[in-house]
Amino acid sequence: MITIHAQRWYRRELRTRLPFHYGITVMEQVPHAWLELEATIDGERVRGRAADHLPPKWFTKDPMRSIGLELAEMYTVLRKASAAASGQEARSVHALVQTVDEAQRAEAAQRGWPALLAHFGVSLVERALIDAFCRRHRCSVVQAVRDGGLGIRLGDLHEELGDQDLDNLLPRTSVERVFCRHTVGLGDALDQAEAQTMAAGVDDGLPVDLRAVIRHYGVREFKIKVGAEVEAGLDRLERVTAVIEAERGTDYAATLDGNEAFETVDALREFWARGQERPRLRNLWGRLRFFEQPLHRAVALNDETAAALPRWWERPALLIDESGAEPADLRRALAIGYAGVSHKNCKGVIHGIANRCLLTRRGGNLLMSGEDLSNVGPVALPQDLAVQALLGNTSVERNGHHYFAGLAGWPQRVNTAVLARYAGLYGRPAEGRGATMLQVRKGEIDVRAATDHAFGGAWDLGLDGAGECWAEFS
Repeated sequence: MITIHAQRWYRRELRTRLPFHYGITVMEQVPHAWLELEATIDGERVRGRAADHLPPKWFTKDPMRSIGLELAEMYTVLRKASAAASGQEARSVHALVQTVDEAQRAEAAQRGWPALLAHFGVSLVERALIDAFCRRHRCSVVQAVRDGGLGIRLGDLHEELGDQDLDNLLPRTSVERVFCRHTVGLGDALDQAEAQTMAAGVDDGLPVDLRAVIRHYGVREFKIKVGAEVEAGLDRLERVTAVIEAERGTDYAATLDGNEAFETVDALREFWARGQERPRLRNLWGRLRFFEQPLHRAVALNDETAAALPRWWERPALLIDESGAEPADLRRALAIGYAGVSHKNCKGVIHGIANRCLLTRRGGNLLMSGEDLSNVGPVALPQDLAVQALLGNTSVERNGHHYFAGLAGWPQRVNTAVLARYAGLYGRPAEGRGATMLQVRKGEIDVRAATDHAFGGAWDLGLDGAGECWAEFS
């Protein structure tokens, strides 16, 4: 039995070391929020924690709305999720999350929130509950899921899975190492000359441009963001590919991210067809794993797209990301010709687990990708990596350490605590200066420190006094 007693929300403003251009905006600073929750679980009072960025222009992609309005709305979403959880009792984590989700759906319908935004609040309550459960039972999140401790009922999300044992549908073993898939943003510097222009004053010993990133971290997997302007987009794609191949030859893999830039299937087909005609991209197409969310969410799953995709025989593997807010979205996507879906903890841990199980059940060449929007520690990143490992995602987009210089935005005590608790996952830069950094060696990340701990690692990560408390529920 689970009873929630109290919840406290904190935030800390983090600044990027480099501007990050994604979708329709550029991130240079962002609020980082975390939730601390107290609950009695199976007779013992414990605490759990969850955290995430509050990234404007990702949940809505509406160019007409101000950043201030979007941030205010995100804070409201988080408050409402906590209000729905306050004082609740349930027999399992899954049951309690379902209760919060139902209340949040009703709130979203009344306020006009998109599902992606509404579920963001639920996901943070869910993650804090999972963390508390793992602390109560002194187990990792992998054990909690595989042993059935969270009470996950797959049929509640995908009816066709019924009462199937999720352990039979998840990968047999958790991943121990993942490829760090480096994001190449729309405004990122590709060489030293561009780096000197865009990153004047950056002197932290870390790489700035793509060429330097490849040499420093040894990355060989890349997520390349593209826009819908065909000639300009393909020209930049050629330049990105040229840098990658100059450093790695043909020893690399890549994905494309459209960030909802294309409004029609015809526009996407034109981009793809014109790209196939460019000799300098020939190697890239042979190493491309999938094209993530190229179509705007307003059209990605509509009837027009459903009619057009099956007629496009030569299409690449297309994945939904922003369009995958609800379980039904994945079923719809698969039915009309998409190849799979992304996982991010901000869309829900149980949601992601159920999606992985559905893909396994359906079989074939269906895909789940591991994605991330500049996720950072000390809490959010290890939690996300633990779930990616559980889901068997061996290539995971990680770029928070690049855009935010590791844990440079946190007090020194947080850096020290994370270094002690997450040896192997975090470390000091090789040159011995700067903040505690995610360790990327030969393009890979050792995630065992994330999967071995309770979901959020040790409680004492030095966060007391590191942020402003902006909401409380009891």
